[in-house]
Amino acid sequence: MARAKGRRASTLVLVGWAVLMLALGLGAGLVLGQQGCNRREAPAKKDTTPRPDAKKPERKPPEPKAKPKSEAVKPQSPEPALALPRLALVIDDLGYIQPELVTRLCSQPVPFTVAVLPYQEHTRESADIAHRLGKEVMLHLPMEPLGYPGPGRDPGPNAILYNLPEAEVRRRVRMALDDIPHRTGVNNHMGSRITPDRTRMGWVLQEVKARKYFFVDSRTEKDSVAYDLAEELGVPAVQRRVFLDDDKAFPEIEKQWERALKLAEKEGAALIIGHIYPETVEALEKLVPRSKGRVRFVRAGELVK
Repeated sequence: MARAKGRRASTLVLVGWAVLMLALGLGAGLVLGQQGCNRREAPAKKDTTPRPDAKKPERKPPEPKAKPKSEAVKPQSPEPALALPRLALVIDDLGYIQPELVTRLCSQPVPFTVAVLPYQEHTRESADIAHRLGKEVMLHLPMEPLGYPGPGRDPGPNAILYNLPEAEVRRRVRMALDDIPHRTGVNNHMGSRITPDRTRMGWVLQEVKARKYFFVDSRTEKDSVAYDLAEELGVPAVQRRVFLDDDKAFPEIEKQWERALKLAEKEGAALIIGHIYPETVEALEKLVPRSKGRVRFVRAGELVK
């Protein structure tokens, strides 16, 4: 019996230990489970403390709204000068005049055009000076005038004469062009016998067109067909409206200058031709500065159509 009591006591002890161990196990499981739950739920909690590695997204400025076509960026308004009427000044007969006067003429700080005679003592130097000082250069093509070969009627060497055959006329045009450096166009020197003749002017203008140059009809003859024929042949062309210095006295030059300004104001553009006389150069030194604000000075090539 004492042995049976001992076995019951041992059994009770074992059961007690088992219960204790079970309780301890359950407690540990609850603790560990709670920690696991806490770890899983942590991201869902709102953390009010800023984290060093969690930057707030930067707010981008709103994209500018596309402007409707009517409000699209418009080009800047042209300067007031660009709205002014245009005046093209052409100065003829460079080539035989001393380079000092050419330099003085071309020192005017406005655009204009010079027409240079071929085969003269200062032909190439005059064209070089004008080009270096920013002026447009044309060939001043010698042509037979009415009254040739009378006094004062000689157009110069290798001129376009009425009785020359077509091949010779064309050769002389090409030769004259090649004698003028920096040329971009052609106008006639004298030529009152040639410019009214469609056949001979046609030969001349075809050679001008072949080089892709423009033509200025100096209108030394009221019956000239040069401008109209140039248009028919597709040669860019313009014609003179005023001669500046038929009379070299300053009051007369001033009168013709004013006439050209008024024509430009009325019609939007005008071309005036003068000559490289000392009186003309001196007059231009007075007239050009006072005309700024009334007209915009341009090269002859800017008026061709």
